[in-house]
Amino acid sequence: MRLSKNKFQFIVNSDVELLVSYLQEDNAMSLLEAFDVVYSSAIYEKLMNPNTGLYLQSADYIYDYLKDEMAQAN
Repeated sequence: MRLSKNKFQFIVNSDVELLVSYLQEDNAMSLLEAFDVVYSSAIYEKLMNPNTGLYLQSADYIYDYLKDEMAQAN
């Protein structure tokens, strides 16, 4: 599946928005804290690489991986 750069970025931004929202709800994080967690994660790095195909998965699926990454960091 070949997407334009704009469509790919739209999908990633939508996922990030949901991930931030989930972090705020589940961990009582501020907006800035939640964005910092997402943007500094290995999952975000993989999400930004179209070759991984992670952007094709649901935000819930991606969030599970983000939670795992956060748990391993603690």
